[in-house]
Amino acid sequence: MEELTVKIWVDLGGSTLKILLDIPQKSTKPIIISSRVIKLDDWLVSNRTADILNIPPEADAIVRFGRCYYAVGKLAEHYASDVTNSIELKEPKQNTAIPKLLAIVGIIKQKYQLPTKFAVKLTLLLPFPEYQFVKDGGNNFSVDLKKALSNWEFRGEESSVTLVNFTCKPEGSGLIMLRYQQQHNQQDWLINHKIAALMLGHRNTSILLYDRGIPSGYTNNLGFYQIIQTVIDSSLGQSAAALTQAIYKANDDISPNNPHIQALALTEGKSKRAELIRLVKAIASAQKNHWQQISSWAKLLVNDVDELIIGGGTALLYQKAIRETFHSAPLFWAVATENKPIPQIPPQPIEPSGNWEEWEHKLLTAKPGQDALKAKQALEQYEQQQADYLEQLTEVEAALTREKLPQMQLQRQSQAMIEEIAQTFFSQELKSDEKYFRVIQFVDIYGVWSASEKD
Repeated sequence: MEELTVKIWVDLGGSTLKILLDIPQKSTKPIIISSRVIKLDDWLVSNRTADILNIPPEADAIVRFGRCYYAVGKLAEHYASDVTNSIELKEPKQNTAIPKLLAIVGIIKQKYQLPTKFAVKLTLLLPFPEYQFVKDGGNNFSVDLKKALSNWEFRGEESSVTLVNFTCKPEGSGLIMLRYQQQHNQQDWLINHKIAALMLGHRNTSILLYDRGIPSGYTNNLGFYQIIQTVIDSSLGQSAAALTQAIYKANDDISPNNPHIQALALTEGKSKRAELIRLVKAIASAQKNHWQQISSWAKLLVNDVDELIIGGGTALLYQKAIRETFHSAPLFWAVATENKPIPQIPPQPIEPSGNWEEWEHKLLTAKPGQDALKAKQALEQYEQQQADYLEQLTEVEAALTREKLPQMQLQRQSQAMIEEIAQTFFSQELKSDEKYFRVIQFVDIYGVWSASEKD
């Protein structure tokens, strides 16, 4: 019997792990879990009670490989602290990739009741410098991963999984692949243009640049977590998780009156207002400083691009700043952030029947009295209809002209892409606002998946 082969695409995000899963004879499924990971002491492992409570694997991901135990996702959040998270976010992603990938495979195995032994084809997104390091054979990551998968344990269950194929892609490549697919028959699109993808993530900010087909990548540590850490340092003891969620939900309404910000208050009475004002000032200052650093770095790298693709959840917080900073570049929003609806093209108006000479002739030849009055009213009605028709026709022509503008075309293509992902994976499961935020998280890995499926 032929061994089952499962295809897995993974985006090792700083805040969440985004996974697309393809099991034979089943539709492709999205999975999302927290990216937290922490090494556990043997005593903690031996005294766990998860088996009594029947907790699902994604909420109780614990792996052992070698002599070490690791908690991943929600379980790691239970044991870890904000300090350990900050340390992890400053390290290369591949440092903690293996326990995360083992947890992902373990979750998939138990969640979908896969056999004891099966094979995996894995595609992994990494920051450009790490992608080059792995791709060029500068380390033994793929060898170490293959060895780890061959003998490991998930939630006390031993497993042996064969890694039959490993592919690594740079972060941002999925965005460019999606844009390439939208060009239809323009196979030389990348060769004839300078295209950049700016990814504003939780861990870092990165740029993937294709200059007439020649790729290059740049990454720094200017991630959203820096905003969080700055605010925590000047607060009364905010948790990183609560602060992150509140800032994203408040979006561009960071004020003491916003209910999401108010929920962060740790004091009561008169002190509460003072605390919230201080907190809001800290958030605003941290965001401003963060963007100043990003924009100073990015402007030099994306100078004179034909198109700048904006991706990453942190872009939601900088919509206005991005438009102002990169005002001369055509922007493709891969994060569904356009707050102005696209003007719809009105239907072609129906021209009034007859013509002015015809209706004037009827008036001149009408008998005096009631017939003449009716003819006059008919002529006036025709003239009003003609004026309305010309006004509507002008609106249609203006809309058609706008439709041809590059930015309008990009906006329509962006919304079409976002809706395609939403309908493919999240059509029924989530509310509208949750659905589109989830789409934002999956765009990059979706682009890699989509390109591989069409090869």
